[in-house]
Amino acid sequence: MSTLSLYLTISKERGQGQPRHWILMLAEENATHGIFYHITGGPMHGKTYEVVIEPKRVESHGIEKRHLIAQVLEKDRQKIKADVRQAPPLFCQRWILNVLDDLEKQGVVPEGTCSKWNEVLETDSFSDDGAPSKKSSGGGDTTDA
Repeated sequence: MSTLSLYLTISKERGQGQPRHWILMLAEENATHGIFYHITGGPMHGKTYEVVIEPKRVESHGIEKRHLIAQVLEKDRQKIKADVRQAPPLFCQRWILNVLDDLEKQGVVPEGTCSKWNEVLETDSFSDDGAPSKKSSGGGDTTDA
């Protein structure tokens, strides 16, 4: 059975003091495109949060870092998609933590993944979904995008 790479990707800085955009990306090894699972909208944009699932280039220009979360089986693709759709839309970083927490409970990602990323959660001054102010340095295996 084939495996897929699940990454947490972090965008380039969008402006001083603004939190970075986090995206979950699922891609086959050496693929040029993957599936991006992320949140758009929010108070900063004067819109409600919305879950977006879309194919995009793995080497997207807006991505600064990719952090490998886990190698997952093809059969887990639907679990990931279901969790993404079921998690209430929030500030992107908080939303991803909620998705990772659920995937952890199902054994799709390693135990401790959610708490590891919770340590680098940034403040979103436009919502109360973020964490106390910290500079995001990320963690885990990184790949410059």
